[in-house]
Amino acid sequence: MKTNQRALIVSGIVLVLFLTIALSIRLTGYFLFDAQLSNEMAERVPGSYVSWFTRIGSGVGAVTITSILAIVSYLIWRDKVGSIWYFIACLSVGALNQVVKLIFVRERPSLNDLVGGVGYSFPSGHSSMAFAVYGGFIVLAWPFLSRTGRIVVSTICTLMFLAMGSSRIILNVHYFSDVLGGFLFAAFVLSLSYAFVSPRRKKEIYN
Repeated sequence: MKTNQRALIVSGIVLVLFLTIALSIRLTGYFLFDAQLSNEMAERVPGSYVSWFTRIGSGVGAVTITSILAIVSYLIWRDKVGSIWYFIACLSVGALNQVVKLIFVRERPSLNDLVGGVGYSFPSGHSSMAFAVYGGFIVLAWPFLSRTGRIVVSTICTLMFLAMGSSRIILNVHYFSDVLGGFLFAAFVLSLSYAFVSPRRKKEIYN
């Protein structure tokens, strides 16, 4: 079976980074300046300013956005393989994230049911889904965009998942390492799955 070697290498690097953070949390309870940064952000920025990011990054919101982007990408670019990969990969990130949380059982800095701040903390589910939805869309759209289009889409999508991740810290329902771990976990799932899908997708696009 052909694979995308670059994507495999990326998945390996991302996995090592994720496990490094996870090991630090397991041994010390935190990662680097975790608590200090999290407390500083939570105190300085009013949660009301960012709570809407959490709403659109919730389970229903994330699945809705994923579905819309997958359908639109297929209708515009006829990228059947890419659209199916994107949809399944995003849903997989959400499901697998819940399993990983049960492995690390890290308590949240505080609980807030109104913004989805319940259950275990590491890795952040909202952050994982945000990276999967918007980071995955960059990969999905990349072959069909001009240079300017790539810059615009990459910038918007990056700002979206960074804003959603930051909102979880500001709302004091996650530590910085939870958010970073969520990004890395999603990046691992996306890159590993794309390594196997990429050759078939490339053949469909360019043939």
